[in-house]
Amino acid sequence: MTRNTVMEHLHPTFRHKVELLLQDLANANLPFRVFEGFRSPLRQRDLYSQSRTKPGPRVTNADTWSSMHQYGVAADFVLYIDGKWSWDDSGERKKWWQQLHKHAAKHGLQPLSWELPHLQMQGLQLAQLQRGNYPADGDDGWAENLQQAITRWSGSPAAPPLPEALPTRPPLPPEAPAADTNTTALASQPVIKARVTARDGLRLRAGPGTSFDIKTTLVSNQQVFVLGQSGKWSQIDLQGDGLADGYCHSGYLAT
Repeated sequence: MTRNTVMEHLHPTFRHKVELLLQDLANANLPFRVFEGFRSPLRQRDLYSQSRTKPGPRVTNADTWSSMHQYGVAADFVLYIDGKWSWDDSGERKKWWQQLHKHAAKHGLQPLSWELPHLQMQGLQLAQLQRGNYPADGDDGWAENLQQAITRWSGSPAAPPLPEALPTRPPLPPEAPAADTNTTALASQPVIKARVTARDGLRLRAGPGTSFDIKTTLVSNQQVFVLGQSGKWSQIDLQGDGLADGYCHSGYLAT
């Protein structure tokens, strides 16, 4: 399952701290980047299963909805050297990780003793988040992404409550087309595979245009299936089952 590095899926308070930390790291010539931010419950379950119910090294002690990643208030910072990710903490590089944590503390970010890359927002308790007591001042990007993760989860343990102050969208202008009617006929074509080329993610909308609601955000390099075209927009199937999930701009897809 694809890791998520879309900054707008992080809570804005935490996001700002991450941005400040990245600036400090760049000024100090420390080659750290955000390896993963928000983590879906399905991906958390998959990672938790490693070394328990499936092969692979143990990489997390947190099951679904038991990681700060699921609430957009944690991120993993990893060394990025010569175009490759590195978790090396030996020799001189051990000091780099220590400096990462030192810079993080200045911005109210705390590490976990057993996970060097993990940084989370200070002052939050997991039990509070699980009860729906989320940090104040959440914005659209964070709230909508968390809402989608919650509503799509049907497993155990149960998902937390939806954000209480979920932003509401203004009504569409009168001239906006309805979601099930296209002013441009959908051009049929054989189903083809494509990948997302937008560095910061690509919004999947309910219809072929920016006036339609955002359904989710696709991550960079995510594979999708193109069912057809409507002008500059592609109709997308995410699962490969032949069913349409939405539309995204064709300019950010590589076939």
